[in-house]
Amino acid sequence: MGWLVQILGGGLAGQLREAYEARLRAANDADRIAAEIRIAELQERQANRALGGRLTAWVQAAWAAPFILYNSKLLIWDKVLGLDATDALSADLLDLQLRIVTFYFGGAAAIGVVRALRR
Repeated sequence: MGWLVQILGGGLAGQLREAYEARLRAANDADRIAAEIRIAELQERQANRALGGRLTAWVQAAWAAPFILYNSKLLIWDKVLGLDATDALSADLLDLQLRIVTFYFGGAAAIGVVRALRR
């Protein structure tokens, strides 16, 4: 169960609490600066996780994989090699593919914009 807490971010909150406590207990400037650096690192990890962490990336890749394979086959097998063996996508699947591509690349662009604005 501990691994689930780590994935969902429970461990990160505890690490942040410990870092703040370490900053309060700092005996000298070097300890305080080390604690400040650790706090900044953890806050950055927390912000990245809020924008979409490793789990989000795996889900996006899993949704995109069938369409990447289909388009790769379409381009290489059918167009480059000229074998024309792939059936066309139905209107519903084409619409789904366009939505996935839009959200996959649009989501990455939105995350980049948010990160740029946070700085």
